[in-house]
Amino acid sequence: MPLAKTLILLVLGAVLIAVGANLLVDNGTLIAQALGVPESVIALTFVALGTSLPELVTAVTSLVKGHSDLSLGNIVGANVFNLVLVSGMSITLAPFTIPQSATLFGINSSLVLDLPVMLAVMLILTVPALVKGKLNRAQGILLLAIYAAFCAVQFTL
Repeated sequence: MPLAKTLILLVLGAVLIAVGANLLVDNGTLIAQALGVPESVIALTFVALGTSLPELVTAVTSLVKGHSDLSLGNIVGANVFNLVLVSGMSITLAPFTIPQSATLFGINSSLVLDLPVMLAVMLILTVPALVKGKLNRAQGILLLAIYAAFCAVQFTL
């Protein structure tokens, strides 16, 4: 395929992904608010999906084409970028306090639930990968189940 055509398709794909993600986030958020869905669940689903959809598409496409190193690099890179650069820049420009809207055992639910779940997910991904050198379907199913349970708990808070 000629370089010019490849570049045009790359730019077109990036634009369409950005437009699609914005439509998903904006309209999904409006629908969820109309249905009375808590803000934390909206953030965990529509906003997270809209911002992570490009990584998901890239990861699945690269895995289907047999480039697991590209998929893993994309996932790790996107998460490091979001955790370090995006959160660091956001907090630098507009410092904020952790919302106190929900508590568990008298403590902020972000500290009691969110951080331990994040650490557990990290361990589920990294320990088997370090020991065996690969990730498997069971880990994927476990991670999806954890996400579903986490979202369900957010509905009750």
